[in-house]
Amino acid sequence: MITLKHTNYLIFLFLIVAVGACDSVPGPSPVDQRPPQIEDFSLAPQRIVYALLDEEAIDGDSVTVDLDLAVTVRASDTPVARVTYAILPPDTTEDPIHTGVLPRSATNTYSGTVNVTLSALEVQSYPVVVYVTDTDNQLGGEARSSVVYVRSFEPGSPPIIENLLIPTTIQRPDDGEPARSLLFAAEVSDVDGLNDIEQVEFWNETSPGARLLLCDDGGRRTCGSSAESGDVTAGDGLFTRRVYITSDRTLGANTFVFEATDRAGLRSQQVRHTVEIIE
Repeated sequence: MITLKHTNYLIFLFLIVAVGACDSVPGPSPVDQRPPQIEDFSLAPQRIVYALLDEEAIDGDSVTVDLDLAVTVRASDTPVARVTYAILPPDTTEDPIHTGVLPRSATNTYSGTVNVTLSALEVQSYPVVVYVTDTDNQLGGEARSSVVYVRSFEPGSPPIIENLLIPTTIQRPDDGEPARSLLFAAEVSDVDGLNDIEQVEFWNETSPGARLLLCDDGGRRTCGSSAESGDVTAGDGLFTRRVYITSDRTLGANTFVFEATDRAGLRSQQVRHTVEIIE
């Protein structure tokens, strides 16, 4: 999914690439002028499958692919000077893999084909960001998407839920007491690497339509509907979700089902765990 937002690091990165030797850098727009904004950003393909690549695209531990980028810019008070793109590594604090400027292909449209080389060894998601600058050197809108590299293809190996680290009982708080929390944690592996795991979710066996995510994010991001996951270490294969038990929760046993899905759509085995709510 493509989202529009500002990222200070990426803006700084783009300024180095796009402005080069210029004496000035994009700054805030004057109150009476509207800088150009990105109305639409398309990227294709957004999924690269190793098993489907032509032989000439594979060179040892690397694969080389063509990415088609197209950007539509909304009309503004000042003309567009350039539309710049950057393809970032999975660790976005590192240097970009590829950067450049998209040529104008039609009115308010900028597009081009980018030839980029990626690692063939691991499943990864590569952020792709574009932004627009006007002729007054003012920074306009930014748009983001991503391309996912998948090493395996169906039939392949699904993820495996190795272990559940969840208590078997929890005491319900008394009336007037705050909710009690407990951590649901699932240890998950994938032969194609942890980055191949699309999601890990669980649900109450009696309500299969109400599913919740577990996250391996170090507690740094919103995890589904939860403000934070309660996860301690990001990227360690331990997917976690903090849940809360309130004083009005029904006593008794609750059986939860856990399942992981990879980026090829393959699903793990379903693992069940029962938690009993006691007084």
